[in-house]
Amino acid sequence: MPRTAVSEVHAKVVGREIKDTRQALGLTQAEVAERLGVSPSYISAVEAGRRNLTLGQLANIANAMRLGIDISFIRPDGTPVRVDHK
Repeated sequence: MPRTAVSEVHAKVVGREIKDTRQALGLTQAEVAERLGVSPSYISAVEAGRRNLTLGQLANIANAMRLGIDISFIRPDGTPVRVDHK
């Protein structure tokens, strides 16, 4: 699927979240890259929003940081959509 203006914005948001989380965990790009078997430049590109990740790639990055993924959707005004999971 081609990149669009919307997907570029989302890639930057996801990249920023990955970077903030990695830093909060005290991990370097090199450490995450080693766990994934990729180059630190790949992690840099992800964090900069230059990579449009698949869900599988996102899951692998989360796993490399010993984390899971929690997905939420927000309205255009930024308010979250709440869904009760039973």
